[in-house]
Amino acid sequence: MKRSKLYLSGIRLMSLSAVAFSLMALCVKCVTDTLPSFEIVFFRSFFGMLLVLPWIWRKRTSLWGHERLKLVARGISGCLALLLHFYTISKLELGMAVMLNYTAPIFAVIFAFFFLKEKPGLSVWGLILLSFAGVVLLNFNTSMTWRPAVWLALLSSVFAAIAYVSIRTIKHRESPLTVIFYFTMISTAGSLFFLHGWRRPDLREWVFIAGVVIFSFYGQLWMTTSLRRAPSYLVTPFQYLHPVLSFGYGWLLWGNSVTGTVAAGVLLIVGSGSLISYRTARIKPEKKLPTLPSEASL
Repeated sequence: MKRSKLYLSGIRLMSLSAVAFSLMALCVKCVTDTLPSFEIVFFRSFFGMLLVLPWIWRKRTSLWGHERLKLVARGISGCLALLLHFYTISKLELGMAVMLNYTAPIFAVIFAFFFLKEKPGLSVWGLILLSFAGVVLLNFNTSMTWRPAVWLALLSSVFAAIAYVSIRTIKHRESPLTVIFYFTMISTAGSLFFLHGWRRPDLREWVFIAGVVIFSFYGQLWMTTSLRRAPSYLVTPFQYLHPVLSFGYGWLLWGNSVTGTVAAGVLLIVGSGSLISYRTARIKPEKKLPTLPSEASL
């Protein structure tokens, strides 16, 4: 396949991935009206673990890996990020919760600076400040008081960034399938630890749970394939279709308003995140910084 067709295919698959993840978030929002968010994390993680086990067996991949402490640390941080993300989806407007989750690459750059000794340029630090300005605009109101769920959404992004940076320290020795197995296994157990009370899903709720599992699986599959077919700086900006669609769902289904201030905040975060992805992906491999980690990278 010609390079131009591969690149177009990569863009198309990344766009499909964003649509899939937006539908996953929509299913989470709909089902958490009646089911605890931590229970949804359990089902998402448990069935995700069942899906990855046959792949590990087929590829003859090590189940337990070599750097087990790092794999456990990555699994715990990813589990906390997912628990907080699903919880904040249930408490905030859908678009707001998803958009705040997309501040994870900003924290990833900061953590890489301190723990991986990577040195982003002044322009990247400027883009980070613009992204935080976008977060302020996104949550701006006359009283300037932020809801607790907003802080929890940002904390979810912090844990997601920790998970992503930890992956970069082990990716050369461990298979992605092993990393996913640890994450799903730890998230399955962790969600039960935080769950107080169990409610058996009815038929409607099972449909949404199935949507969470299926859309997250295909979102991950299409995103991974996209990154294999085209450079990350070219395709990762299309991941921002996810929060844009989520704002649309919120407006159509729940009447959530999108003010000019909120729109400005979205543009700052999307623009800054895309430019950070572009600039860091063009740096020489030995100095390469983190590109955009999506919810799927948890």
